[in-house]
Amino acid sequence: MAASPSHPGQIPRYWPSARHFTEVIQCPSVCFTSPVLRNTLPAVDRLGMPIVTSGQFAYVYKLKSTNGHGDFAVRCFRGYLGDRDQRYLAIQEHVQSLPVLCLSDFRYAPEGILVGGQRYPILFMKWIDGPTLDLYVGEMLHRRDVLLHLADEWLRVVSALEASGAAHGDLQHGNVIVEHGQLRLIDHDGIYVPAMNGWPASEVGHQHYQHPHRSAQHFDASLDNFSALVIYLSLLALAERPTLWQEHHDENLLFTKADFHDPSASTLFTKIGEIGTEHTRLADILANAASGSPNSVPRLLELVEAPSRLPAWMTAPDDLETETKTREVSRAEAPVETRTARWSPWDAKSKERPMPSTPASDSVQSVFSVNAGTLPVPRDPNKIALNTVFFAWEFFRQYFFWWYWGAYVLFQFSGLGFTVGFLFATCAMMVWSLVWGIYKANELVRNARLKQAAPQASLPPLPPTPRRSPLSWQTVTHVYPLPAPAKPPQPIVGNRVLGIYHLQDCDYVVQISAANTVTFASPSEAASHGYKACRICSPAT
Repeated sequence: MAASPSHPGQIPRYWPSARHFTEVIQCPSVCFTSPVLRNTLPAVDRLGMPIVTSGQFAYVYKLKSTNGHGDFAVRCFRGYLGDRDQRYLAIQEHVQSLPVLCLSDFRYAPEGILVGGQRYPILFMKWIDGPTLDLYVGEMLHRRDVLLHLADEWLRVVSALEASGAAHGDLQHGNVIVEHGQLRLIDHDGIYVPAMNGWPASEVGHQHYQHPHRSAQHFDASLDNFSALVIYLSLLALAERPTLWQEHHDENLLFTKADFHDPSASTLFTKIGEIGTEHTRLADILANAASGSPNSVPRLLELVEAPSRLPAWMTAPDDLETETKTREVSRAEAPVETRTARWSPWDAKSKERPMPSTPASDSVQSVFSVNAGTLPVPRDPNKIALNTVFFAWEFFRQYFFWWYWGAYVLFQFSGLGFTVGFLFATCAMMVWSLVWGIYKANELVRNARLKQAAPQASLPPLPPTPRRSPLSWQTVTHVYPLPAPAKPPQPIVGNRVLGIYHLQDCDYVVQISAANTVTFASPSEAASHGYKACRICSPAT
């Protein structure tokens, strides 16, 4: 029997709250390490804030891809759970080796998100769009055919789990999503896989769906027998008697923990036994199982007929879709800040320190960016007359005030009078401004001639700036290294189904099955076979 896993290292003293995760997740290109998540934006509500769903162990965010790769669900954990790394890595390896259609493929990143200068684990997967089982059943109570279809789909889910040797560990209405009439399971925290044989359970599941005597030591492949029978019997009973929903539904489908503790005193067991023969048989089996040991619960597929082998779309009734209520809005509807910048470019008359500026960009505006139209325009040195007038006017406009008052004081004390002093000072100012304009215009000509006559020094070209991760804070110094030896070309991995080729270390390579994998020697060879380059790893660059 394998021993329980141990987690090395010390328990972190600090763990982010929902507010901390919400703050950093607004900038996915900085906080995430996965290149897939960096090209996303969080789904927002009408206030423009990321939508978060809080569970028992994690906060769940919806991220929308900006390059057409769909939406993702990201789980940011609420605290330290000890052996989480070993459990998730074991589950991830099992799901990848034996794909289970009802379970979503996921990625566990031990250092997936950056919060407060430290990295914390996350789990992310494709977003499953649809209502939870309880919301869907509440909308379809009047559709007996739909509820019976859900019961058949539930048998397919249970059969798929048993065939893979896994158990979910927390089968309940909130962990079942109805996606276009098919059932999908979420919340991988309590999953059992054969590699965990001998480990204790990390949780004991929802109290209204689990065996009343279940403990953390009950953790094996038969973990879902009791909750699978509870959900199946609830769907069958609601299909025949929808009034049970108003009478017994709360944080459950129908059954509660009190019904399992004393089935003989439960009014729900009595009502279900009155529906029909099949309902009475399954209700008696469930009551006897609740009174016994968790290890003695029979398998659901031993109690009922196996589900049909026909595809679900062939047996499903019409009009299975229902409207899903959500707080999400399109980002165009979120409020946008419309305030204009309060700063202005530096003026020559101002005595303040000049404001630094950076080159203009079409996509990014820094704090110190200014409008390029406010920068001084270079003057043509060959237009001497225009330059003389320009510099003379600038000099006259800038120094006339001080010249006037100096001249007024001088002539007032000399006895010439205000009028004569003003006219004389104005004429002198105009003459001096004209002299200054001629001097500056000729200086502009001399500088232009010196610049043309000076030899141009030839500098060696700068090496290309090395590409670095946006999470690296090391300063890059330009050097002139010797040419590095050419690296052998990295194999190219193609996907036969999608017609896309990737680098060998791309995150999407692990999602390609062995039957759909094809290898090329170079990107050009892959392109010659009609394959397109992956937008994430960019193998063609």
